[in-house]
Amino acid sequence: MDVKNIMTSDLVTVKPDRIVRDVFELFNRVCYHHVPVVNDDKLVGIISDRDMSRNLSHYLVSTDDDERELMDRLVSDIMTIELVTIDKSTSIDCASILLLENNISCLPVVDDDLLLEGLLTWKDILEYYVYAS
Repeated sequence: MDVKNIMTSDLVTVKPDRIVRDVFELFNRVCYHHVPVVNDDKLVGIISDRDMSRNLSHYLVSTDDDERELMDRLVSDIMTIELVTIDKSTSIDCASILLLENNISCLPVVDDDLLLEGLLTWKDILEYYVYAS
């Protein structure tokens, strides 16, 4: 079976010039952990809750100027740009191997022009193997 059958295609995305605070607040409101970063509808990166943890202080409730400065950085400053991507015809088994071998938790699904078509997470794959196969 191909990933097009289990990927999430209704995505929230951000632009690289958004501030980190916006994504931080988004992660606090929703249950997902990755947000694709797009520019002119093309995938340019991904920002995850792990990127946030690596780049922001654990004391974000502080009113200190340094803390505010961290939250006002651009998404492009902390997003991951070296991405492993797949197309929608990639098999679920192949996608599973890519996740494991690259120690990542999601795979952006793109077309030949890097237009974002969906996102496949380890949870999507686990759900498939537990409930559908």
